[in-house]
Amino acid sequence: MKKFILSVVATSLLTATTAFSHNHSDDRFTYPQGVYNGEVVKHTTFDNGGIVNASTIEKLALTQPEEPYITKIDDGIWAVIGYHWGYKAVIEGEKGLIIYDTGDDVEEGLEVIELVKTISDKPITTVIYSHAHYAFGTQAIVDAYGDDITIIGHADLNANILESGGLGAAIPELSPALLARTVEQFSFLLPEEGPDARATTPIGKTKGFVPINTPVTHGQAMTVDGIDMVFYTDFDSDTNDQTIVHLPESGTVLNNHLWPTFPNVYTLRGSVYRDPTDWAGGIKLIRDLKPKHLINTHSVNISGEALINTTLNGYYDAIMYLYDQTLRGILHGQTPEELRYSVQMPKDLADLPNNQMGYGELSYYPSYIYNYALGWFGRDTEVLNRIAPDDQAKKIVEGFGGVDAVKAELKKTLASKQYAWSGELAGYLVKVDPTDQESRQLLADAVRQMGYNTEASIPRSFYLSKALEMENKLHIPTVMFSGPESVTGFPAATTIEQYRVRLDPKVSYGKNQLLAIEIEGEDSGVMGLHVRSGVSEFVQDLSQYPQKSDVTIKMSMDAWAAYFVGDITLDALVTREDVKVSDKAAVTSFFSMFDQVHPSKAALIPASALQ
Repeated sequence: MKKFILSVVATSLLTATTAFSHNHSDDRFTYPQGVYNGEVVKHTTFDNGGIVNASTIEKLALTQPEEPYITKIDDGIWAVIGYHWGYKAVIEGEKGLIIYDTGDDVEEGLEVIELVKTISDKPITTVIYSHAHYAFGTQAIVDAYGDDITIIGHADLNANILESGGLGAAIPELSPALLARTVEQFSFLLPEEGPDARATTPIGKTKGFVPINTPVTHGQAMTVDGIDMVFYTDFDSDTNDQTIVHLPESGTVLNNHLWPTFPNVYTLRGSVYRDPTDWAGGIKLIRDLKPKHLINTHSVNISGEALINTTLNGYYDAIMYLYDQTLRGILHGQTPEELRYSVQMPKDLADLPNNQMGYGELSYYPSYIYNYALGWFGRDTEVLNRIAPDDQAKKIVEGFGGVDAVKAELKKTLASKQYAWSGELAGYLVKVDPTDQESRQLLADAVRQMGYNTEASIPRSFYLSKALEMENKLHIPTVMFSGPESVTGFPAATTIEQYRVRLDPKVSYGKNQLLAIEIEGEDSGVMGLHVRSGVSEFVQDLSQYPQKSDVTIKMSMDAWAAYFVGDITLDALVTREDVKVSDKAAVTSFFSMFDQVHPSKAALIPASALQ
């Protein structure tokens, strides 16, 4: 009897799992992956000629303006919409103007000043940051109106910008990798014109961040230049330093939680975990304030309690649908890859304007949540110790009958618009022989069409960048190092400790050396890096360390910063006037155990390659 019951249960579970994984056959649900799997797609172009799925343009027109505008929301409140990547709000105070966000760079800040002058002759006296992404035009405002401007925002925002430029590095040591992936995400590597041309990019020019001098906390009420405001800081969206502003008198809410598209839960570039329940919590908070007006950093402003309530409820429901159905799938035993296809948005939610997938894609959000909750392992035990990727590719190609057979199959699948499978097959070919230009072109052909077909701007950029790389038309950087200011803004100990991850285990194997490091003008004392074979331990206070140093270096912060980001070479470092070493050859030998920044500042050269 027990065997029968177990058999019935096992059969039921198998049936349930099979049914659960085929939502794309139910026309009540979306199936966005169809554009990669034979579905016919209508294309259009950006003004610069870039080919894009026509649905992208049609849907974004519902939540983003065709032409920029400034509109009066209520007495003394204006929305500045569509002029830049991030939209602004302007509030008239008793003595001056309050502005919500300053933009991507100083150049944008200057443009904002001119736009604001069309609203009022009053000076800008207060800046409020919605979050870390649009705080880089402030220097222009300070230069124009003086450095006594009140700057309000989340208490963590200053540190986030210093740490990773506001990109949200989960691990600070990986900020250069995050920056490299960011320029790829935002089309920066793509040409300015032609079929592969970039979409609009928020990558700024001259950064002009001015730190917050008035941090606020969740629920804090404050009168700012005669205007009553309540600040809410507990709910994250695309950063963990969000500030929602409620203006009770007019019933206006300023926020970066309601987007023109579904929330970009996973960025592809990589960042701190974006908790969907936190994002939804911010939407719920705004909804429960019962606002009459919403001014959003990316989506058109909305007025009217009924419309706002409907929009926010739909947005909340879509976010929680993703989250809850992902968890349900996990409880049904689904793997991260299976969740990509089983969690599909119901069309009644997907058809709401702000729920469109015009930025990121729903398909890779469930696996991201799974990975955060349980790690990468989907209980497919056979993949715990796969053979190396290159060996796997060789065996797959051999199993198809060899390179020529795979190429013949690829040409058929490309012709039938099976681009996802074509890309995977071509990827195996390129791994087998990265120099085979025909294989590289086949991969380029597959991913280029995926880029043209997707509705989402982020995958489009990654797909087209890959296509151009396969055609040897661009190099996708592994890392990108920004200027020395990214180092000098921190205590020296921060980046000296981070330097440990550049140690090459092949060169340092069997070594045991301790370097004493002192930075002039800092009160950090004498620090150390202790190399023991393949590990470099950071020593905060060498005076408390049991081992004496073998070599020493004393240098200015400018020297260290320039070397850390690759502005100067190792040889240049040890010969600078503001650098003193106990033994030039010994110090050079010590640093030669670590990877060096490539002159392009877009890669690290392994120390073993320089020996």
